[in-house]
Amino acid sequence: MKKIGLLLRVDKFGKYKETRDNIDTRFIYLFQKLNFEPILIPTSIKNIELFIAKMSLDGIILSPGGNPLKNDIRKKNEFKIIKYCIKKKIPILGICRGAQIINLYFKGTLKKVKNHVRKNHQIFGNIIKNKKIKVNSYHDLGFDKKMLGRNLIVNAFSKDQVIECFSHKKFNILGLMWHPERNKKINLFDINIIKSFF
Repeated sequence: MKKIGLLLRVDKFGKYKETRDNIDTRFIYLFQKLNFEPILIPTSIKNIELFIAKMSLDGIILSPGGNPLKNDIRKKNEFKIIKYCIKKKIPILGICRGAQIINLYFKGTLKKVKNHVRKNHQIFGNIIKNKKIKVNSYHDLGFDKKMLGRNLIVNAFSKDQVIECFSHKKFNILGLMWHPERNKKINLFDINIIKSFF
């Protein structure tokens, strides 16, 4: 069973604005469906590279949720993770915010996009095999081909040319702008993409 690290997200809760690491429990269902062992990675851990090294991970998922433009401990550690994984040849999958962070790491940019929050839309590109594929969408920040980071390749895009999936020319890095974990049933298309990547 492959051990896949999942970076937790940071949220503030309650009257006293407690800062907590958390993750959507639907990710655990997704991991079970893919026959992966989930290793949860705390966001604010000091030496995140050492933590990853000790876990002997087969890959890492940069989780969705939160503002990727905010320069906080989470973003700082996401950048550290990307740098470390490139060095150690550990595959990285970025989902939604995770994909946005990867794009920013490689000097890409983001912009406000319309009609990408709580919408399903068809995608086009080289990952589509002779059938119509619709994906969910929960992001108000996106990017087109001109805004894509260095050495990143477009694999899929929506009708309005917003990139929905990309990969790196050299490194084992993949970005998905949709949420496989939020589907009521994990579909075969998502299973095939993620399993073939890891």
